[in-house]
Amino acid sequence: MDIIINVSLSFIVLSFVLYLAGYVIGKQIFDKFAFVSYFVSFLWLCSFFIYYFMKANRLPLSNQFESLIILCLGVFLISVWFYFKYEKEKIIFFSASLVISVMLSLLNLIEPSMKPLMPALRSNWLFFHVLTSMLAYSFFALAAFFSIFWFFYKNSKKDISLRIIKSGFAMLTIGIITGSVWAETAWGRYWSWDPKETWSLITWFYYAGFLHISKKGMDDKKIAVLSFIGIIIVMFTYFGVNYLMSGLHSYA
Repeated sequence: MDIIINVSLSFIVLSFVLYLAGYVIGKQIFDKFAFVSYFVSFLWLCSFFIYYFMKANRLPLSNQFESLIILCLGVFLISVWFYFKYEKEKIIFFSASLVISVMLSLLNLIEPSMKPLMPALRSNWLFFHVLTSMLAYSFFALAAFFSIFWFFYKNSKKDISLRIIKSGFAMLTIGIITGSVWAETAWGRYWSWDPKETWSLITWFYYAGFLHISKKGMDDKKIAVLSFIGIIIVMFTYFGVNYLMSGLHSYA
């Protein structure tokens, strides 16, 4: 399995390098090759997802390794959507290729687990909760790197990171709601102030405040800084809580 992941990683790193070369040298031909490499990386990751699904005989949604696969696929799909929706802004792929490169590299550091689902995870809510939560994180990660690159890339048309964050905020809201409903069926209560729940709520309040402030107007530098702070909070919620705090979500 590592081979498939590393092939996908190689192509996405190549995509990032080609986009960077296109920017430095100013030749659009690099952008075209970068897009091809980006798409090939996506296909390899899809093949890994299918292989893992068939091997485990279930959707890969139950642990850190599996959720990271969903995160990568989420960034891939979200970047394509926003690229074609908003004037084919190539910084979207440039940003996404860096985000995905980091995530695929992390997959090599996490031990995959194809164990059967524990009783608490055998629920239809697993799909909705994990999928929406991971998509939210995918949106936030893409927005953070996009806003930073956009700030320095003077030829870019416009900063669409706020639009990406709004989509992520909607997904996170759904993720928290579905998680609460699932918690009630699994543990008999909607909310328990588990570390993962608490930090998810902190993340929600942060982005709620971010979007509220943005309505009053915000310059490019503030958007970049606040987006970067936001992704740090997200990464602690996703990774830090698992390794530094124990709770009901320790398996994730």
